[in-house]
Amino acid sequence: MFKPSIISLIVIIFIYKICFGNVNKERIIKYLQDFRSLNAEFIQINNNGGVLSGKILINRPGKARIEYNEIPMLMISDGKRFATINKELKSIAFYNLADIPVNLFLYKNFKKKNIEVISTEDFENQLKIKIKNNENNQGFVEIIFEKKPFVMKKWIIFQDDGQKKTQVLLNNLLLNKKNISTKFNIDNEDPRPTVLRNF
Repeated sequence: MFKPSIISLIVIIFIYKICFGNVNKERIIKYLQDFRSLNAEFIQINNNGGVLSGKILINRPGKARIEYNEIPMLMISDGKRFATINKELKSIAFYNLADIPVNLFLYKNFKKKNIEVISTEDFENQLKIKIKNNENNQGFVEIIFEKKPFVMKKWIIFQDDGQKKTQVLLNNLLLNKKNISTKFNIDNEDPRPTVLRNF
């Protein structure tokens, strides 16, 4: 039988972990909600082990630009549409913004009720949080933060019930830097002849 002092200690540790986890969760959610823009270099590790690098720009609300160094691919959102452009083939494809796995990064002050925090983890100098967007069924995202200094370092995008994942390591991340609005203009980047753009 446990002694009362041991039971009390277990209860205290349990409560401390819950409170500490809630503090971390709120700190992370506030970080994700508050920034106006994001600029970073990235290294992307695909599910098949392939590695790509590039640069990502985000302007809230809804605007994003992802350019790759190794392939002629551009991903761009103007706040209403999301497009992938193959510069070499001069082709473009459009997608619904709601279907993009990381669309929660595109909106400032997103509603907490629209996301589900699956888990949080505190390990040495890292905080991890797994978040699912309840507005779509496109998997979930694990976000890893460095605690000192407190900065976002990595995204892991899980799809197909966690069977497929894409890792994105962020370097030289800057928040709230002013980005040029023309960087998010899809029409400026559309490789098709003007007469074909409405078809």
